[in-house]
Amino acid sequence: MSGRFLRNLLLGKDFIESRSEYKYGMLRGQFGLLIGVICFIYILIDSYNGVYDFLPFYLLGIGVTVIIIYMNRQRKAVASSILILVFSNILIYCFAAIDSPYSGVFLYFCATAAASMVLFGATRRTLGFTFAFISLSLGLVAFFIDWSPIPKPYQTEFHIQVNFITNYIIGLVTCALIVQFAITRNSESEKTLLDNQEKLQKLSGDLQVSQERFRLAVEGTRAGIYEWWVTKNSISVSDRYKQLLGYDDPDEIVIDMSFYRNMVHPEDAERVGQYMQECLAQGGAYHNEYRIKLKNGDFHWFLDTGIVNMVKGQPHYVVGSIIDINDRKKAEKALLQKNEELEKANTELDRFVYSASHDMRAPLSSLLGLMEIVRLSNKDNELNEYFDRMRKRILTMEGFIKEITDYSRNARLEVVNDNVNLHDLVKEVVDSVEFLVPEKKVKRVVNVPANYQITTDSARLRVILSNLVTNCIKYSDPKKDDSFFRISAKEDEQQHVITVEDNGIGIESQYLDKIFNMFFRATEMSDGSGLGLYIVKEVTQKLNGEIKFDSVLGHGSTFTILLPK
Repeated sequence: MSGRFLRNLLLGKDFIESRSEYKYGMLRGQFGLLIGVICFIYILIDSYNGVYDFLPFYLLGIGVTVIIIYMNRQRKAVASSILILVFSNILIYCFAAIDSPYSGVFLYFCATAAASMVLFGATRRTLGFTFAFISLSLGLVAFFIDWSPIPKPYQTEFHIQVNFITNYIIGLVTCALIVQFAITRNSESEKTLLDNQEKLQKLSGDLQVSQERFRLAVEGTRAGIYEWWVTKNSISVSDRYKQLLGYDDPDEIVIDMSFYRNMVHPEDAERVGQYMQECLAQGGAYHNEYRIKLKNGDFHWFLDTGIVNMVKGQPHYVVGSIIDINDRKKAEKALLQKNEELEKANTELDRFVYSASHDMRAPLSSLLGLMEIVRLSNKDNELNEYFDRMRKRILTMEGFIKEITDYSRNARLEVVNDNVNLHDLVKEVVDSVEFLVPEKKVKRVVNVPANYQITTDSARLRVILSNLVTNCIKYSDPKKDDSFFRISAKEDEQQHVITVEDNGIGIESQYLDKIFNMFFRATEMSDGSGLGLYIVKEVTQKLNGEIKFDSVLGHGSTFTILLPK
């Protein structure tokens, strides 16, 4: 109860959050109260001895005590401390100057100097040293210089002894108060340090555990970590980051900003740079995918994720990670290609079903009509004509079925490469179409060396050549007496070049970009299905080759097949 009363008297009833502020406030209040107590004790002692000369000073000291306590309650820490020391030094000097050296009043200067160091603490150590110096200097002046602002009173030996005992006790109490405060503060500081040390050790242990968990988590994700200090324009990366780029020895490479910029794929560099500028302006998390150059020169796709830390609206540093997603990208590309192929196949299937049913129905309907006419006719010359027409319809259907078979085989059968004598294969194809259109006389020219060897799928190459040669004959120009087609072959370092050219009717320029479409016919003279050139292109692509052509209406066409070695 008494402790609470003293606390309320010296500091007021307001709650003080800081333990240190509370301790220093109590010390200032106790020093102020001590001044008043000392003055009150001297009033009693001097009154007992019949000395009343110093009564005004004692009353002034009590008044100063009230002011100090009031200022302390108002949290005027520095002002109240200065008032305590200034008044104490003045009052002690006056008593030391007029009192006997044997009265022990000089002990107060030591107590005041010690109080100076304690009251201002570590934050205002200069003030503490200044007032301590003033106190000790005043003590020396009062001891060695015989000067007093007031007359010296007569003191008996008994009076001097009483003063010495009083000063000794008060000085001892004051010093004890200071020492007790210092010990308490030191004990609290030591306890705080021990507590903080214990907490620090615990935090250090927790940090090590957290770091180990983080390391295991990062290793589990196989991610490479990096830190980019934007303000310093410097970057640091983990060993795992370097390993992802193909550098098994982390000391083999030093990754700085220039290296970081140059390792991004040129096609991605502008996009990545623009995206990062937007992220640096806005802050927060980011997510990006781009290609990075590896040690061996290859480019791999990486997923780059991280967060931009902003300080006062400006990017300060970036923490992120990269993960190799090259396999995923390949799978996505393959899936996309398969989807495109499936979509293409579905479209072609729809067109195929429609056109196939139409093209097969037309010859059958024509055959049925001709058979009905033959049944009703009894003239031999008419019968021969009708039989010839029926033969042509059957040949048309046979060719159509052959084309469907070629298309189906190309789509579902794997490529089987073997060594092929191109000259012999071309001769077989040319001989097989010799009587395709007997009424058309077309000169055949084969410019292929007898020992020309090519490694490819012979069945597919036969389909390509057969379709092209058949077109040369079917679309020869009836107005020309020197109709021909020529097959030639040559090779360079990378590919075989097979050329099939004719001087037939040619193709109109408006149809040049459509001739490889399924079921497309470029002329009304065509009685085919429109699958031939489409199959040629599909088969060529299956062989990883390329087909080119050039055609001029009335002059002929040239088809060039490029097959890899």
